[in-house]
Amino acid sequence: MKLLVVAALAALVAVVSASGDPTESLPGVQDLTPDNFDKFVNGAKHALVEFYAPWCGHCKHLVPEYKMLGEAIAKDPSLKNRVVIAKVNADSHRSLGERFGVSGFPTIKWFSRGKPVTTDAAEAYNKGRSLDAFLEFIKEKLDADKGFARVEALDKLAQAFVAEGADKDKVAADVKAAAAKVDKDQAANAKLYVEAIEKALARGVEYFEKEQGRLQRMIDSGSVAAGKVDSFAAKVSVLSAFTEKPEAAAAAAKSDDDDDDEEL
Repeated sequence: MKLLVVAALAALVAVVSASGDPTESLPGVQDLTPDNFDKFVNGAKHALVEFYAPWCGHCKHLVPEYKMLGEAIAKDPSLKNRVVIAKVNADSHRSLGERFGVSGFPTIKWFSRGKPVTTDAAEAYNKGRSLDAFLEFIKEKLDADKGFARVEALDKLAQAFVAEGADKDKVAADVKAAAAKVDKDQAANAKLYVEAIEKALARGVEYFEKEQGRLQRMIDSGSVAAGKVDSFAAKVSVLSAFTEKPEAAAAAAKSDDDDDDEEL
């Protein structure tokens, strides 16, 4: 009997020690309020946001894992420049909870880069609440968004440039002309297509794959200065327009068309 009591107390201590105060500031985790929410969650980056209540037992148990998640993202250059990890005291800031349809705690939502910050666009996170589960989910999302810097109007020309027997000088001229016509917010990425093609004209089409691999290895190694990770990632993204197989490009285009149809 005594052994059972001791075991029960030990289990209780373990549960208590494995929880924390949800309102505590955590490294790598942004605390959001109605005043700063749109500053950090605005479609410029992906965002994983926990909506919690200080009194919620499950929210307390989540603290250690969420703390480790914030630390892991902050230490990884390839992640911290593309993902925001955040939390909201939705008990104190009920307007934010109501804005995103939060009806229980904790509610965790994923806001994808490039999409409107709305209830309909936000994806409910329903997977495991361990560090490994969070990281697996985030990396899957980022892998699916490797084309974040791609410009649709230039992707077909990129594929035309690498096609066997292509008149590369003509395609290069077409790319320059098309890049000059893109919207202002796509101009910087369009310029990357032009720069990549100019280098490939001098070095051969092997340049695309070699440079993509070189930049990705540098990002993954953590050797790139924080301020340059975004530009490196954008270059890798644009280079993928030249290196992906034609069938993959066609599938991606079809997927984009299907998404557009659903939005309509």
